This record gives sequence, structure tokens and C-alpha cells, in this order.
Amino acid sequence: MPPTGLPALDLNALATALPGLITETSIDNQVTNIQNWLDPLIPVHAIGFSINEPANGDHTFAVNFRENQIHEIALHVAQRNHTIQNHANGAPVLFNLKNGDLTIFETTDDGGITTANGVALGLSSQNNEFGAFSLVTDEDAVAALIDDINRLRWFNALVSNVLYNTWSHHLNQEKIRFLNLYETVSSSLCYAGDLQELLTSIISIIVSEIPSEEGSILLFDDATNQLEFFSAMGETGESFIQCCFPADKGVAGKALQDGEPVIVNDVTTCPYFFSDFDNGSGFVTKSILAAPIIVGEEKVGVIEAINKVGSDHFDESDKRMLIAIADEVGLAVKNARMFDYVVNSYCKMRQGQMSCKGCVRPLKSWTPCARQLELV
Repeated sequence: MPPTGLPALDLNALATALPGLITETSIDNQVTNIQNWLDPLIPVHAIGFSINEPANGDHTFAVNFRENQIHEIALHVAQRNHTIQNHANGAPVLFNLKNGDLTIFETTDDGGITTANGVALGLSSQNNEFGAFSLVTDEDAVAALIDDINRLRWFNALVSNVLYNTWSHHLNQEKIRFLNLYETVSSSLCYAGDLQELLTSIISIIVSEIPSEEGSILLFDDATNQLEFFSAMGETGESFIQCCFPADKGVAGKALQDGEPVIVNDVTTCPYFFSDFDNGSGFVTKSILAAPIIVGEEKVGVIEAINKVGSDHFDESDKRMLIAIADEVGLAVKNARMFDYVVNSYCKMRQGQMSCKGCVRPLKSWTPCARQLELV
């Protein structure tokens, strides 16, 4: 007989559900699939996963959980596993989540079993620990799972394996998406006629690949310490072209000054959100992803994506993509400025004021005008 609070396992239902769990490639869909699969076996009030990717930090996926709560539980799971000798199987962490308040019990002896409505274990596959699994259920179900620790670990092993499989697919899809985007941006560098055309092309790619309502590229003027809207995509953003604001203001200013990308998924809680442009245009900014454009030690500008479409937040994947694009944009701006410098300091002095924009013999003498005449 199963312990009180847990129904008997329905092996037929499990066998029916497994193919879908194994073949699912969307991490968000898999979280819902796991919840639906567990619910007949254990009442699921909330479910959360923290997945650790060494190169890019933690990722959280959840239903009825707050991100900071998942991180806090995952930290306790990792600490607990490292304090016991056989951490391959892990030790459960008990917690109580009620009315949005989280209480984590250090041991099962401090009242945890009788009052806990949540249990968490580390995720592992092929002896690799890669995160934590948190489940909120009924108090009697938690007590029953602790009494039947083998069933809890069996649940966790199955969840770990199907989630690891889906996460691997997710990473592969992200790599393909990243390479396709990088190739598209790199190709744009070869065909654009001038900097304005190039950056407009790139910002259109950004709002398409990182679906956003608006996007803009702002260039930094070191002499005035201002950021200028140089290129934009979206009706509101385009109206701001050539508008400037202090380079230490707003999310863009924060990204430029810190030299780090910034994600703000709720601007109403952001202390450095610069609302002047919203107030003047009527546009409502909800979320912002900003990446600084820096070449070596030189601050070049900032790329922004505004209001994620199809999701309520920008994520780490979006941030990595924007960082890669920012590097390409930085080199493009640097090259364009060097070209202008050569034009102004050498060509015009040697061949006359009109030579570089209207030179009729670019191949008969040294000149960079060939790019302007679309010969390159």
C-alpha cells in the first residue's frame, strides 16, 4: 500500500505520457507537461526549475513561483547536497510557501515535516548536477514523500532526465538561432552603402529576431557627453532620430556607464528609467534590453530593444544575442568613422573637395571613394 496522501502509481498513464515528455523540445512546454503528468500523482500547486548553465548563469522556469524564490530554494538544495556524503541522490529541502511568503527549513527536525507544503531536490543527469526541482503540494503529500523517499527520488530522477533532454534540445536550438542571426548581421555589413543604412538594417534585424515593439541604436558623443538616437525601428523610435539626452540617464545610460548589458522587465520598478521620451510621445515603455557598444576602451553607444513581443520578459538568450550584435555594430561604426577621417584628412587635401563624393577616377589613384561608388 502507498503511504497516506499518495495515490498508487498508474503505470499505464505513465507509459502513455513518457513519449511526449521525452520528445518535447520547448522548455516552457515541458514545464507544463511535467506539471500535468505529476498532478494526478501529487497535487501540484506550484512547480519550479532552476537550471544552472556555467557559462551563462541560472535560468528559471516556473508555474505559480517567483523567480527569486526559485533561486533561494536552489541555493539551499546545492548547499545541502554538498554537506552530505552521497549527494548523487541528494537530500530533500523542505519549505513552506503560503500567501507568497517562503520559509525554508534547515532540517526535517525543525517542524518541517508537519508544516511544509513544498519539497525540493537537485536535478542531475549522467552524474551531472544541473539545477534544482521545487514542488508545492499538500502538507500530507510532503509528509508521505518524506516517508517514501525512494518514490520522491524516482520522481526526481525521471523529471531530471526528461528536463535535461529538453534543455539540451533548447541549447542546440539557441545555438542555431544565434549563428543564423550572426550570419545575417555579418552579411549586412558587406552590403550597406553607408552607416545610416547599415544601422537601420541591423536594428530591423534586432526587432525581428528578438521580437520587440521598438528598437534603437544610440551613438555616444564624447565631446558633449550625450547619447543621440542615430537609428531606430518603430513609429515612435523613428520620431526620436537625432534627439539627444545625457549619457548618464536612463537604462541606456546605465548600460553605457557600467559597460554591461541591462535587462529591465518592469520599468515601473526601475530607479534609473528615463521617462521623458514616454511622457512626450505617449508611448508606454514596459521592458527594455540594452547593450553597450564598446570597442576596446572606447564607448561607442548603446543598442536597445523595447517591449518584448510574445513574452512578458527579455531573457538571458536575448541578452547574449544583443551583446554579439553590439560587437559587430561597434566595429562597423569604428570603420565608418575611420573612413570619414581618411576622407577629410587625406583625400580631400590631395584630390580636391569634391573628389570623395563624386570622384570619377577612383581606380586611377589611391582613394577610399570606391566604397561610396559601390565598387566594393
